[in-house]
Amino acid sequence: MPLTAADVRATKFSTTRMRSGYHMDEVDAFLDVIESELAQLADELQGKREAEALLRTQVDQLQSRLSLAEERLAATAVLSAPPAEPVEPQPPADISELVAGDPEAMTVLAIAERTADEIVHYAQVRADRIRAAVRGMLAEQLALVDREQAG
Repeated sequence: MPLTAADVRATKFSTTRMRSGYHMDEVDAFLDVIESELAQLADELQGKREAEALLRTQVDQLQSRLSLAEERLAATAVLSAPPAEPVEPQPPADISELVAGDPEAMTVLAIAERTADEIVHYAQVRADRIRAAVRGMLAEQLALVDREQAG
C-alpha cells in the first residue's frame, strides 16, 4: 500500500525511559517536511495523470479520424481502380507512419511525444531532488542522535 501524507501525519513515535530517545520536536518537524513533500507529489502526479488522459483522448480522436480517412481512401481506390488481385495490408511499424500524410496529426503527435518526454524528465529530476533532500535530513537526524548519545 503506498504511503500517503495522512499516513505520515498519523505516525507517532514513543519515548523511552531506559535510554535517551529521539527529540520529539525534531521528529515532528521532519514528519511535517515529509508530509508536505508527499502531498505536493500527490498533487503533481494527479495533474500529470490528467494531462496524460487528455493526451490519450486526443490520440484516440486522431486515430478515429485516421481510420475514417483510410476508409474513404480505400473506398475511393476501389471505385476508381480496375479489379486486381487482393493485397494484404501490412501494419505500420509505428504511429508516425500512420500520421505521415496528415500535418495536423503529425503536429499533435510531436506535441504528445515532447510532452511525454518533458513529464518523464521533470518527474526524474523531482524524484532525484527529493531523494537528496531526504538523505540530507536523515544524515542530520543521525548526527543529532550521535551527538545526544555522545553528550
